[in-house]
Amino acid sequence: MKKVLLAMLVTSVMVSCNSSANTEETEETEMNEATAYNFDLAKTTLTWTAFKTPDKVGVPGSFDEISLQGNAFTINAKSVNTNNEPRDAKLVTFFFDNLSDSLITGSYGAAADGRIPVTLKMNGVEKTFDFAIAENDTATIVTGSIDILSDFSGNAALEAVSEACKELHLNKTWSDVSLQVVEMK
Repeated sequence: MKKVLLAMLVTSVMVSCNSSANTEETEETEMNEATAYNFDLAKTTLTWTAFKTPDKVGVPGSFDEISLQGNAFTINAKSVNTNNEPRDAKLVTFFFDNLSDSLITGSYGAAADGRIPVTLKMNGVEKTFDFAIAENDTATIVTGSIDILSDFSGNAALEAVSEACKELHLNKTWSDVSLQVVEMK
């Protein structure tokens, strides 16, 4: 309640100080921040699953360095963690080093009707996705999927990791990656 009141106060102050052209943008930004779901980083985990081999075997992982400020987040992609140090080193060298930036940034908006908008910026490309969000007695769970090629123009990165892991992947590295955010209650 305090956050909503603070957002309304900030919006009213900004409206009185800005021109009418900026007023609509300010109100929309403040409303998105005020109505966005509040994740507690201490209780939240982000995991991803990439896929290899023609049988589409999942390779799960996460990142050790994630920061959250309001509804915006920053991920240090080089902090990748699959619980397999040699694999992590290959992912950094062959995948993440072939992207334009080692940071993945983004934000999320207000959840409605079991959906939540999530904006991701990776490899210089920004895209908004409509992910699923569900709550149960123990957790809030956000799930979605991205495609390294069609969503983020990650051809060079995917080709490099595919070539480096050609034998282990049986000549098949998939471009889709499943994402899951879980906040425990």
